[in-house]
Amino acid sequence: RLLTTLEKREGILDRRFYAVCEHGRRDELHGLLARGGLGVFPLVGDALRLFWLSAALGGSPVERDEHLEMEVEVNRRDIRIGETLTRSLHLGKWPRSLAPGFLQGLMATGAPMDLSVHLGAIPAEQAARTLEWQKVRFESAQSLSFKRGRSLSPEAEIALEDVSRLRDEVQRGRERLFHSSLSLTLHANDADTLKDLTQKSRAHFAATLGKLDSLAFRQREGLLSTLPLALNAVAVWRTLDTSSLARLFPFSPPDLDTRSGTLHGIDLRACAPIVYDPFDGTHLNANTAVLARSGSGKSFATKLGVLRGVCRGVRAYVIDPEGEYADMARAAGGRVLSPGVPGQGMNPFVIDRGDSEELLQRIGSLRRLIEVMVGERLSAERRSSLDHALASYYAQRRERTGFRDFYAYLEQESPEIAHLLRPFATGSLRDLLSDEGGDLLAHEALVTVFDLHLLEPELRPAAAMVCTETVWAAAAQDPRPRLLVVDEVWSIMQHPEGAAFMVSMAKRARKHRLGLQFITQDVQDLLSEDSSRTITGHSGRALLQNAAFKLLLQQDAAAIGTVGEAFDLPEELQRWLLSCPRGDGLLLARGNRFPVRIEATPEETEVIEWRPGPRH
Repeated sequence: RLLTTLEKREGILDRRFYAVCEHGRRDELHGLLARGGLGVFPLVGDALRLFWLSAALGGSPVERDEHLEMEVEVNRRDIRIGETLTRSLHLGKWPRSLAPGFLQGLMATGAPMDLSVHLGAIPAEQAARTLEWQKVRFESAQSLSFKRGRSLSPEAEIALEDVSRLRDEVQRGRERLFHSSLSLTLHANDADTLKDLTQKSRAHFAATLGKLDSLAFRQREGLLSTLPLALNAVAVWRTLDTSSLARLFPFSPPDLDTRSGTLHGIDLRACAPIVYDPFDGTHLNANTAVLARSGSGKSFATKLGVLRGVCRGVRAYVIDPEGEYADMARAAGGRVLSPGVPGQGMNPFVIDRGDSEELLQRIGSLRRLIEVMVGERLSAERRSSLDHALASYYAQRRERTGFRDFYAYLEQESPEIAHLLRPFATGSLRDLLSDEGGDLLAHEALVTVFDLHLLEPELRPAAAMVCTETVWAAAAQDPRPRLLVVDEVWSIMQHPEGAAFMVSMAKRARKHRLGLQFITQDVQDLLSEDSSRTITGHSGRALLQNAAFKLLLQQDAAAIGTVGEAFDLPEELQRWLLSCPRGDGLLLARGNRFPVRIEATPEETEVIEWRPGPRH
């Protein structure tokens, strides 16, 4: 597994790996590697000495001349080996708390370095006795300070809290203690470069309230501590618990906050989990764009994201034009609504009139919704009449509002527009809208799916906008983390008013802690700047600009050029997106690109792929 992981890492061109193990395990390791189809060659004599020398210089043995002799000069703060300068540092002051991926930021700088973490387990009984003794010592100091009329220093109070908590965790078997030591050796070709690398390394630890010691006159011990000898020649130890040690492993990409959040995939380059919370306020918004060809795994990835978000308290709503999400929602304990079916109509006409700006924005959204419902772009005169009718209607109504009430008002104020809306009031489409329906907050489910597949295809864009407006009304009444998934968003975006509606929604979603996730396989249409569809093309790019996260799964050959231009992707990434496996893709966030793999546990897969009926 280790070698497979290393082979995937970017920049490893010469597939040679060197394993160091105890002499007694040499034959065992040889057999394991041989069974994996790997050629194994023991290093002896000059080859072994060359290996140690290469490790000291931060390079590969294949780059060294076996007969090369080098002069070694040990100085106060560095060591010169031939033409290479090395400087060893030791983490003398550790941060009080370690964040996940604590060392990833240091390694991501690309600085040539060797970093070692030496660990030694402390027996549980000894750890418990030590912690109990420290707790008694701190409590005695606290008691003595009180008797002298002084309060305990903040540092001592924090130490007492930490010792008490850790003692309880160790006694319950939830934590173990380890002697720990961290050293690193930097490599450079000249003194200025070495100084710059040293400053960057110190700055990384200083940002976390840690401090690197320079190991003056102890450079030899520092170098030995970072060689693959399992030798801590520095011999300075710090006691850490299991949870803190786990954070030393560089698993988390430094460009995404990992203190809390949802697992969104595995970084194929760093072989690390990608974890972030789109609702934590550190991102531009919580919106996500998913662009991919058919069969690339976009629906699976979306369902997985919905399930994981729900586990963290995020309420999810899905606009489902093809009926793909209904079974998953039922399996997860959610509910499925079918607008257009009697008794399941929506009411997007509920507006909180307390916020005048919100009222104006919602009136604009309803006007665009009505234009999509009637299937035509209204003339300037009719649009003005509709805006006036909406504004005057909400100025007069103080109780619960709804479509039929508005339609009756419209028959008096603007009969021409009322005539266009008659099918939704008294005709075959009367069950799409309901004055009583759409109260999503009354019994809010973990997952709510609006299943539109029973509607005629030409009616689905209007129905999708009705459901979207209804979710927005709920979010405005009770702001909390919610995810609104709009599948096949192009069906809405192909209408100019629908495109303006979606862009407006994307811009305003953050105001009420709503995350908008829109999905499409019509990537080329969404991004097109063709003169025949200038409005929708520009709106498609505007929609993407208002998404803090963009997930690109496998792309169609006809669209890859447009995708590459829109996201400024180099040719090698474009080629990869054409042939990457199902579930693999590129996550764009915070100006970075993460090659990602979407993976689910067996339990998650069972929920996602659940189907009603008997199992065989």
